[in-house]
Amino acid sequence: MTWLQVDNSLVHAGWIPLVLVLLVGLVLVAIYFSMRHHIRIANTFPTEADVRAERRKVATPDGSEPEE
Repeated sequence: MTWLQVDNSLVHAGWIPLVLVLLVGLVLVAIYFSMRHHIRIANTFPTEADVRAERRKVATPDGSEPEE
């Protein structure tokens, strides 16, 4: 007797693995488009350098850039 000896008449390909692979593929595509949308929104946030420059501009009395 060999391990996993199975008669060919008992084993046949089913549709469930194919459906599961397609379902996982669709979920991955949905996640990709969702993350792409959120990354584009996050890229519009001001950077730390922008925030510091804005604070420096507000801190000076005449609104000009201070000389360093």
